Amino acid sequence: MKALDDLMYGAECAFRGTKIFFTRPRLWPYALPPLLLVLLLYAGILSAVIFWAGPWLREWLAGADFPGWLSWLQTALDWCLSAFLWVVIPLVLLYFIGTFYEMFGNMLFDILVDAFEKEAYPEHPGAEQSYGRVLRLTSGYILLTIVSYLVYFLMFWIPVVGFLFRGAICGRSYLHDSAVRQGFRVSVLRKQVAKNRLSVLGFGIVARYMEAIPFLIPGLVIGGSILYHTKILNASELSSRKRISR
Repeated sequence: MKALDDLMYGAECAFRGTKIFFTRPRLWPYALPPLLLVLLLYAGILSAVIFWAGPWLREWLAGADFPGWLSWLQTALDWCLSAFLWVVIPLVLLYFIGTFYEMFGNMLFDILVDAFEKEAYPEHPGAEQSYGRVLRLTSGYILLTIVSYLVYFLMFWIPVVGFLFRGAICGRSYLHDSAVRQGFRVSVLRKQVAKNRLSVLGFGIVARYMEAIPFLIPGLVIGGSILYHTKILNASELSSRKRISR
């Protein structure tokens, strides 16, 4: 039962974070700028496809000289081109919209976590650390994520293992901002997660599907903060944390 409770608690944190974000308008400004950047990027790509790439490719195809017995190929290529321009490209953009949103929003999400945690968890103040140290810690977590996904690509084809590993990576990634704010290195977070694997997994499995809708990602960021402060961060780690002067 404890294992199931841990899984369910992690999943609950994802929904709690989303609810908090959408019911607190003062948190919205941290999410709107990256969303506008993504929309501008997509508008630029689609405009290039509609007004430049599409007409140019169609003109080239219409001018191609096919022998009579291959005239059917020109029609087939025209159908394939239409499918690529109006189906494949939009679907690819839709698939990666969450990734781009996270990429543009990472810096503001750090500020979002800081603003939320100062209000929600004043008993867990952030570590006093220099910008250089924050950058080093952040770089360490980026490297961890890259390595984790490289490993995932080697095992994603294993039905259950790949699914669980992807969920674990996703869940842990939403803890990075809180860990950096506390001044903890990758090694510390890995030990913390090892003691709460099922909670992180439950969060990650839910977050993996929710993040397909970019509007929900800021809520997941908050949900990761809730999970970190209510389940993962313990008093002994907080009291033993070394403060670092700015």
